[in-house]
Amino acid sequence: MAVGKEEVEEIVKARTDKREYRRIVLPNSLEVLLISDPDTDKCAASMDVSVGYFSDPDGLEGLAHFLEHMLFYASEKYPLEDSYSKYITEHGGSTNAYTSSEHTNYHFDINADAFEEALDRFAQFFINPLMSADATMREIKAVDSENQKNLLSDGWRMYQLQKHLSAADHPFHKFSTGQELTLDYNKNSLTQCS
Repeated sequence: MAVGKEEVEEIVKARTDKREYRRIVLPNSLEVLLISDPDTDKCAASMDVSVGYFSDPDGLEGLAHFLEHMLFYASEKYPLEDSYSKYITEHGGSTNAYTSSEHTNYHFDINADAFEEALDRFAQFFINPLMSADATMREIKAVDSENQKNLLSDGWRMYQLQKHLSAADHPFHKFSTGQELTLDYNKNSLTQCS
């Protein structure tokens, strides 16, 4: 299934680790780590993109997190909204993603017999994602709802206080999750004008 140049590089692992590892580099320079685990009946994949909230432009705080949400809706090849999540669930799997300061990670696991189609559906989000206006507004509201939920957490509030007290010119200072006010262009531009 994997096409690319195999890198001959020793992968250090524990003596008790029964898994086999292989690293390849695809023609587009994407690095892939293949892991074979004899003790599991599931397959999994993960894509880590080296862009996180540190890259959010000023005035669009939470953009990386918002795009993390948007990517899983539909693709040109699989245009039915949420068909990816439905496929994963129907085949005994789970899927999730997270955005950190410098990375956004997307991942899933699924029964082995459904892995190849799941991997194709997953890859299409990075090749030709579809982002409809309806989905955009729904996900802005979902990000806002997530932020509202976070406000109830003491740990989250302490984290936001640390960010607020950090140097204003450092990307750690940025508001990482976003909310409706920072992501909705119409509301954002009205606020900036007042």
